[in-house]
Amino acid sequence: MKIIDKIKNIVKSEKSNEKEEGLSLEEVGDFFHSYGIDVESIDRSSDLSETIYYICLKHLSETMSKMPWELRALTIKKGKEKVLDSNIDRLLNLRPNPYMTAATFWGTVEINKLHHGNAYIYIEADRNGFPKHLWLLPSAQVKIWIDNKGVFGRLNSIWYIWTDSRTGKRYSFEMNEIIHLKTHVSFDGLSGVATRDILKTQISSGKNSVGFLNKLYKSNMFGSKVLVHYPGELNKSNEQKIAAKLERYSATQGSGKFIPVPAGFQAQLLDMKLADAQFFENNRVSALQLAAAFGIKPNIINDYTKSSYSNSETQQVDFYVNSLQPLFKAYEQEISYKILTESDLKKGFRLEINEKILFKMDNKTQAEVYSKYLTNFAMTPNEVREDLNLPYIDGGDTLLGNGSTINLNNIGSQYNNKGGGE
Repeated sequence: MKIIDKIKNIVKSEKSNEKEEGLSLEEVGDFFHSYGIDVESIDRSSDLSETIYYICLKHLSETMSKMPWELRALTIKKGKEKVLDSNIDRLLNLRPNPYMTAATFWGTVEINKLHHGNAYIYIEADRNGFPKHLWLLPSAQVKIWIDNKGVFGRLNSIWYIWTDSRTGKRYSFEMNEIIHLKTHVSFDGLSGVATRDILKTQISSGKNSVGFLNKLYKSNMFGSKVLVHYPGELNKSNEQKIAAKLERYSATQGSGKFIPVPAGFQAQLLDMKLADAQFFENNRVSALQLAAAFGIKPNIINDYTKSSYSNSETQQVDFYVNSLQPLFKAYEQEISYKILTESDLKKGFRLEINEKILFKMDNKTQAEVYSKYLTNFAMTPNEVREDLNLPYIDGGDTLLGNGSTINLNNIGSQYNNKGGGE
């Protein structure tokens, strides 16, 4: 049974069980879980509840969600040429499947890749073998098998096995049916390691610090422990009675209230000052380390301690060069190989992410840059108009430039008198 048949059956079964008041939350969760989307509530025990970890996932997933894809042809004479293919454009830039927009799909793919270490996309093909839809599989339910004995007909072939947690059924996919995107950390080259598994200590520290602050706020900034002094001797039974009484009173009356103690007793609050524990300094260091593991710069996590306008711009360029370029390259190589046919690849066709969207400029800078490109033979008027989201004009495909620019082979020709003068 093919996965697309299974998906259609799930949709039919959900609709057949639909009541007048609609589907239950459990049914809705099961339905979307079949497409690799978890709609379970997030509690404090979840790694996503750690603020910096969440910000890093959010920033990278939102970056991927806004990047447009282009089909380009690599040629010797003309270099890279943009090719319009409506089917691929619809699949990658508009609607990968009937249930997701392209922005939602690629953002979800990136979150699954980072959080689980791997993201698996099933390619549904039409009757002619061309990609029709892309479906995201639940990362936690997919395993990678290597057929080292040729049981399935090909020695050392790679298979992806999805075990559906709802039904317990197992589905197998050949390597060319799955787009497999992994994190930059991999010990075997076949599967990625989740960032959260590497940074367990950092994420745990972040969650514990938030939990500590929550507890402190709930106690109205009072310490949670009270030390009781008594000059005389107490037997074990009386000690337990006094401790139980104080705990009961604290639980019913809440913190910040007066605690009555017997005559002769003295209460002292045990408290650890945040400044004494270097709480905020340690949190900042932990946050920077966690963000650095994702390639996220300090200004993105709102740390402007050592930032200025100029180095914030430098941080953005460094983020693009050292964090986004490797990410984009991994996507381009995997998706080009899995989406395009062998014939297209041999002809030089490649799928690429248009990175220009990351470098939006203010109007003044934009005018200066395009003006220089236009008057120095770098871009045609129509290429400039395309970047500005304007329609082409007739005669706008000719390169223009300053007349003082001359070809190297023609140096000195301007001094030759061919017009009949002196």
